[in-house]
Amino acid sequence: MLKKPRKKRCKVCNKQFSPYNSLQKVCGVDCSIKYAENKRKEDLDNVEKWTKEKKERDRLPTALKQTKLIVHEYIRLRDIGKECISCGTPYKSDFDAGHFYSANKFTALKFDLDNISGQCIQCNRFKEGEFEMYSLNLPNRIGKERYDALVKRAELSKKFTKKWTLFELSEIRKNVKELTKQLKNERS
Repeated sequence: MLKKPRKKRCKVCNKQFSPYNSLQKVCGVDCSIKYAENKRKEDLDNVEKWTKEKKERDRLPTALKQTKLIVHEYIRLRDIGKECISCGTPYKSDFDAGHFYSANKFTALKFDLDNISGQCIQCNRFKEGEFEMYSLNLPNRIGKERYDALVKRAELSKKFTKKWTLFELSEIRKNVKELTKQLKNERS
């Protein structure tokens, strides 16, 4: 013998009713129409939200590349005349913008200007940044206080993966462009 479903509260009008089956959510035709309209609006809102998030996700890789180019351009300009942070090779126009803490492992430090210095291609690409020499020379270049602060930021960064937003990347590009402009004005 089948059990008759228990009384429920209507999802629209909140009145108690006896459902025909256990899946019934509303008490009658009028509430059913309102429930369907509300569900359709909710579905449309979800589609709009998903579309907006997808557009942002699609634009994020481009924004990351643009930010990287602008930051690295600034580092190369800033470090003109300075030798390779690791091995002391005299400055060359093809120097890389080498990270003290890896940009892939310490994502929050990817665009940190204290974490990036002019570095020869040999040290940066073929000697994995020549970390030991980099760590000896960096405090002399940026100062002990900034170096210690960078180490603390790295300890925090190690614990989580930074998820950059379009707004954050835009702000970084804006600030670094301003620094680049100031540096060019100082040098001319």
